[in-house]
This record gives sequence, C-alpha cells and structure tokens, in this order.
Amino acid sequence: MLLFCHALLNMVYILKIALVTGASSGIGRDLSILLARSGYSVALASRRIEVLEDIAKRIRFEGGSAEPIKTDLSSFDEASALIDRVIKSFGGIDVLVNNAGFGIYGPIDEVDESDIYRIYMVNTIAPVILIKKAVPHMRAKGGGCIVNISSLAAYTPMPWLSLYVSSKAAIKSLTDSLRIELKPHGIRVIGVYPGYVDTEFHRSVILTRTASKIRWGSSRHPLTPMLQSEHVAREIVKGIKDPDFNRDIVIGARYKLVKTLSQHLGWLVTRSLENMYRRNIERAGILGE
Repeated sequence: MLLFCHALLNMVYILKIALVTGASSGIGRDLSILLARSGYSVALASRRIEVLEDIAKRIRFEGGSAEPIKTDLSSFDEASALIDRVIKSFGGIDVLVNNAGFGIYGPIDEVDESDIYRIYMVNTIAPVILIKKAVPHMRAKGGGCIVNISSLAAYTPMPWLSLYVSSKAAIKSLTDSLRIELKPHGIRVIGVYPGYVDTEFHRSVILTRTASKIRWGSSRHPLTPMLQSEHVAREIVKGIKDPDFNRDIVIGARYKLVKTLSQHLGWLVTRSLENMYRRNIERAGILGE
C-alpha cells in the first residue's frame, strides 16, 4: 500500500507542469522557484538562457524539476512555437504564467515604431497566442490554470506610459472575459495586478529622448515602499494551488485602495494625475517643447 501511494504521488508530480515566461528575473524567477518547491515541473522561458540555466540548476539542487527554454516573445514565430516546445519536453501543461513584459516611458511621438510593435507583441499578443495554444491541452486534461500578470496601471491613465498601460489594460479585459469563457472547462484564469515591485523592470524601461533627461525613479514614489517580488510570487502560488481560486490578486492595502478609487472615482484619479503630470513637466522645463 505504501509503495502504491508513493507511485501515485510521483504520478501527480509528473502531471504538474508549469510554464513561466519572463522567468529570468523578478516575479518570474521567484515564482518559478516556488512552483518547483511546490511540486511542479517548471518550463523556464526567457531570452537570457544563461540566467535560466542558473535558475534551473538551483531548482534541481533543491530536488525540483526545471527546463530552461530560450525564447524571444517579440517574435511571432517563437511565441507561436513555445507551447509546442513545452509539450514536447514535458508531455503536457497544467499552468501557464504570462509574466514577460517591459515598459516604455516618454512622449508618444518620440517612441520608436519598432518598440511600439515589440511592447504589444511581448505584453499582449504573445500571451494571447500562448493561451490559445495551451487551452486545448488543458481542456483535454480536464482543467488547468492560466495566470496573467497585468499591472495596477491597467486601472489608471498614466501619461508617458500610455503604451505600457494600454498593453496591460488589454490583458485585464482578456483575463476577465476568459475567466467566464473557460470556467465550464475547468480552466481557471487568475489576473495579477501588482503595484510597484522591486525588480529589474524599472531599471530596464526604455526611455525616449525627453524621458532620458529626467532621472528615472530618482524620487521616492508616494506608494513606496515597493513590494518584494518573492512576496508577490508567494501570493500567486497560493492562488494556483487552491483549486477554488479563480479571481484577481491585488497585493497590499494601499494598492487595493488605488484599484478601488480607480474603479469608483475614476474622474478624481484622472484629475489628480493631470495636475501631477503638469507640475512634473513644468518642473522639468519641458512644457511646450
């Protein structure tokens, strides 16, 4: 009987397969490690294969299972092929975490057109493609879990971050709709809306010409201290592991308040942002340029 239970546990372990995009740093990295500790075989997807290999080594050292997959989600072909690569390596998929993303900061007329394509491809189109490819496999297994890492910015207008905000707002609408669409098939869809998280994201934002004149992140943000990525990852893992959890995750009382204000007093949030934006560009001496 003991041997049978052990074999059954091993079978369950094998069946737990998670794909995490943007797994080389921040929330994606910590989430991958925590999922592996929870018994998932993790497919680590990112452009930085050397970093992924180090994360995979750590997971294996701790007794977990992980496979690094180098992929560039700004490429339509690579995004389209990723789920097939995971199925080939692991034999299935139970959890899909759409975490990869980046931001562009600056006036819209200064943004390079190639970056416009890239931000929507990575932040919005690639997640849609991955979901489209993963759903048939999850449905065939009787269920699964999709986690879309959006942003609290999806709820608020943000000048100079319009492309990032709109890409994440699209993910919010996608998440809300798919949660209803896929529920009858046993597939949960969790939306995650972090505020400011201490990750490489803020240090890798693409700055336009005017934005580069301003010290990015030099002043203390009013909603600091920043969230820690491991704390965010722990909350996501709790949601993934709970078979009845099928809703949004917003972490931190302050950020929950921001979400509530944006939903119910949007005009007030917009007016506040308008005033703050005007003061900032006046202070920077770029008003009217």
